[in-house]
Amino acid sequence: METEKFYMRVGIFCLSVIFLFTYYLMFVNAGKERQNLVRYGIYFDNSVSGLARGDPVKFKGFDVGIVADIRFVTNDTDRILVIVEIASTAPVREDTVASVDFQGITGTTYLSLENETPDKAIALLKKKDGQPYPMIRSEPSDFQAIMASAPKMMGELAQAANQMQKLLSDKNVVAVQGVISEAHDVMAEASAALRELKMLARTLREDPSIILRGTSYEGYKAGQ
Repeated sequence: METEKFYMRVGIFCLSVIFLFTYYLMFVNAGKERQNLVRYGIYFDNSVSGLARGDPVKFKGFDVGIVADIRFVTNDTDRILVIVEIASTAPVREDTVASVDFQGITGTTYLSLENETPDKAIALLKKKDGQPYPMIRSEPSDFQAIMASAPKMMGELAQAANQMQKLLSDKNVVAVQGVISEAHDVMAEASAALRELKMLARTLREDPSIILRGTSYEGYKAGQ
């Protein structure tokens, strides 16, 4: 009986230790980590398609935080506010710009941060009067810029294709063939005239008197 009580006490003690250790990992340690995170806000006027709460925030490809919340600024505007929690050690500065980006062929969405002038010493971003937290500027990513310009590019390609189709229409092809044929005839006539001039020049060198006798002279005809 005493042995059973002893094992029961040992079991309760072990369970208590496990519970306390789990509590420390989940709440105390997590609270310390959260103390090292700084909240920032980002306004987006363009689409944030694919971005969700919990997605990573990367600074030059390095994980520095997470997306804490996404919501519309007000219910009468389509402007979006993204709230992020970023490590206090991250160099978020006045020139830092945020954009929604996609990782590799998997298409995983994340929030990308970049400094516009990485080689210059610029002040760290701080909260301004009337702001609940520091606000990071946003801009469309390269992929979003390409997708936004895709309709215009497709329209220009379609217009170029229509112009090429008109140039290659049967009527234009026939007209071009006519011009080429006429040019060929002109070149043939010019070539014949050039041969005639060469022959006349050679004959004059051999017998200058041909000028007085004319081209009906037998020697001229023999030269032909």
